[in-house]
Amino acid sequence: MPKTLRELFVDQYRLCRLTSSETVAVISELGHKDEYVQAAVAAARDLGAGALVLTASSLSNPLLPPHEGDGREVAALLAAAAECDLVIDVTVGGLIHSDVRTRITGNGKRMLFVAEPADVLERLMGDEKLRAVVEAGGRRLKAGSTLRVTSAAGTDLTADISGEDLPITHQWGYVDEPGRWDHWPSGFVACFPHDLTAQGTIVLQPGDVLIPWQRAVRDTVTLTIEKGFITGVEGSGNDAFVLRDYFEAWDDEAVYAVSHMGWGVHPIARWSALEVYDPRSLYGQELRSTAGNFMWSTGPNRFADRETPAHLDIPMRGCTVEIDGHAVVRDGVLVEEE
Repeated sequence: MPKTLRELFVDQYRLCRLTSSETVAVISELGHKDEYVQAAVAAARDLGAGALVLTASSLSNPLLPPHEGDGREVAALLAAAAECDLVIDVTVGGLIHSDVRTRITGNGKRMLFVAEPADVLERLMGDEKLRAVVEAGGRRLKAGSTLRVTSAAGTDLTADISGEDLPITHQWGYVDEPGRWDHWPSGFVACFPHDLTAQGTIVLQPGDVLIPWQRAVRDTVTLTIEKGFITGVEGSGNDAFVLRDYFEAWDDEAVYAVSHMGWGVHPIARWSALEVYDPRSLYGQELRSTAGNFMWSTGPNRFADRETPAHLDIPMRGCTVEIDGHAVVRDGVLVEEE
């Protein structure tokens, strides 16, 4: 029998090592995802912890322009969250790329973003085994100098990942350490290559996924990447047209930037999620985490001081991902660490 959302939050809190002496802050938006708020609070109380609900009137980013950020409540959110130990983000779009997240975790707080349907949360719950695979991938990125991605379709992209200061994102679906952020569920490792170093060609094929649009690519699209920016979007089908239209609509150079890139490692996540679930109910994390994908993004990069609400995550199938010539993903299949 499937667990209730409340029971799932209890399980998640245990992974996050929540104690009865701690307080949970739930950041939400007025009128959205109330069942998540209620479950998060009830689960905290079940474990003897305190709970505080912080409700903003609107923090969501629209998917298309015009966009004007509403930051009037951010200072108050930060002040309240600073008094809590574990912050649960159930806002619609998430505070992933915001200064709010950086300042909360920078203050040593644990922060977890939750957006998927309950059965996805349960099926893809993280564990120590998944964490070990993610951390192993992070070590390989940290030790590398060049990341190269190729595919039979024509993708051939390289990026500079050298140096001990390479920013790496480890996501295994829970937060049990001070200052850690994660997404429940999750299962991928990524890095932010040195800015302006991504160079080459990315060829999108039918079955690759465009997030947050939550739909599969239908036509071949060829993207030219020069000095870290998309400089060409070619293709005769609707996907190339829509991507060009989307980028142009923002009138912002930052939307063309290549941001983070990495690969999924979750053994249970499946590409078929978009066909099984109503795409409007998904945040897309299952596709980001599918083992053996190449997952890259456009737009914001806090390590390059580049902010924009325009952000695409694009998991791709059938790619080979190499670090200094050694494959971590080969033809869309995860390569086990030797």
